[in-house]
Amino acid sequence: MTTVVGLSARYANFLVHPLLPGPGVCQVCRGPAKTGYPTCWPCHEASGILGAGVADTVVPVSLALKREQYANELWRYKNAAGPQQQYFRMGLAAVLWRFLAAHEGCIADRCAVPGFGIVTTVPSTSGRADHPLRTMAAHMVGATRDRYRDLLAPIPDAAALGRTVSPSRYTSSALWGDDVLLVDDTWTTGNHAQSAAAALKAAGARSVAVVVLGRHLNTDYADTAGHVEQARLRRFSWDICALRNWDHG
Repeated sequence: MTTVVGLSARYANFLVHPLLPGPGVCQVCRGPAKTGYPTCWPCHEASGILGAGVADTVVPVSLALKREQYANELWRYKNAAGPQQQYFRMGLAAVLWRFLAAHEGCIADRCAVPGFGIVTTVPSTSGRADHPLRTMAAHMVGATRDRYRDLLAPIPDAAALGRTVSPSRYTSSALWGDDVLLVDDTWTTGNHAQSAAAALKAAGARSVAVVVLGRHLNTDYADTAGHVEQARLRRFSWDICALRNWDHG
């Protein structure tokens, strides 16, 4: 019988824990930050544009490194076909399920809320009719499906905004002080996820936490290789807390 633990087990061979915030590490997205700065430039820019609309916390499950296995699977679960597509979707659904089962309580604690009553996903702005991440969160992941709601929709000309952060990129159904867990697959600049968080808050969400399957990094860029080398020093374990420097074992 296939289990979440069984489906997710192979990922421990190539997932990489993001570094905890500190010198040289963005306190928002866990990517590289210039020495002396608390955040990277995209996160700094998002905060300046969105203000209190930015997510209350951002938690990447793993780094997703260009040309490596995890980044490849995050591309293939959307773009592969047939049995291969289902294979990658089931695997990534198991990753999300196992991660949330272990760490969602800590994410809620970080947001100072008792829990997240609603789960939603960042919708596509490329015209994809039914994003596979939505299918995973709404139907495949036991930790989210009973709480899932379709809240967000891109504005008609959202694609014209490119990758820029914007409080008007998405609209959201009305919320009344709800605490929302917002799931995305890949974070590069984070502008889509942060724009979605801003829409949820504008619609009445009390708090929004973003969980992202992969924090995309290109080790050919600037000092990213050293950042990744440091991250690899800590062997991946499902029990290591995403927000604190200890595990739940």
